[in-house]
Amino acid sequence: MKIAALDMDGTVYVDENITEAVKEAIAAWRSAGNLAVSATGKSIANARGTLEPFGVELDYHVLYNGTVLTEGDYTVLQEEHLDADTVTAIAERFTGKALNIYTTGLTGADQIVWEGLSGQESSMVAGAQVGDLGDVAKRDTVLMSLWIPGDAALRQEVDEWVRANFDVESSFNCDFYDIMPPGHNKGEGLTRLLSCLGHEEAQLYTFGDSFNDLSMHAIATESFSFPHGEISGHVDHIVPDVAAGLKSLLARA
Repeated sequence: MKIAALDMDGTVYVDENITEAVKEAIAAWRSAGNLAVSATGKSIANARGTLEPFGVELDYHVLYNGTVLTEGDYTVLQEEHLDADTVTAIAERFTGKALNIYTTGLTGADQIVWEGLSGQESSMVAGAQVGDLGDVAKRDTVLMSLWIPGDAALRQEVDEWVRANFDVESSFNCDFYDIMPPGHNKGEGLTRLLSCLGHEEAQLYTFGDSFNDLSMHAIATESFSFPHGEISGHVDHIVPDVAAGLKSLLARA
């Protein structure tokens, strides 16, 4: 069995678009009897909103940076949640700072519980609904993200404080500081998915452009990134895009 694990933002979904070449390459990969899996920090709602308008279908999803596994139709196979007190404490600590705070669960849109960057919005969380900080503890939060564009000192402050005070997993990607339940990342999520499917010995090909992809690249049979990526020195191959990488793999058959 061959499996392609695909990051979304900056990999499949670039400049708010999925090209016809990438769409066709994914379809060809699946038609050849291989599996295509998303491996992304996106929520269920955000992943659907990204893929479905372009007609892209995948076999499984590793979402919320490995915290939730789903079927291709987003039926949940496994899930984990952040501790509500942890989410509340982090939100309270950084409310008032020049950043946006997002929380997301298994259902519904992503919520913004603090908007310190008034008038600024990332396309990665387009359509987020305004949430009340007091309601955070009442919601099952799967992933928490702090958007901190262009402020390295504030990112460092957030990272050091969170890691010093809570047992959580964290990662940076596209100016977002993502917070997950302890032990969860893309590599760990893919490992659990392979076990769930009984494909522990599968050949795994990973495609991703950023630091939150390193955990899945580390377990890959072969790893791929792109000239625009931040991690070119940490992968086996640099390819122009996902389409080129998948075509090269299909050509070996």
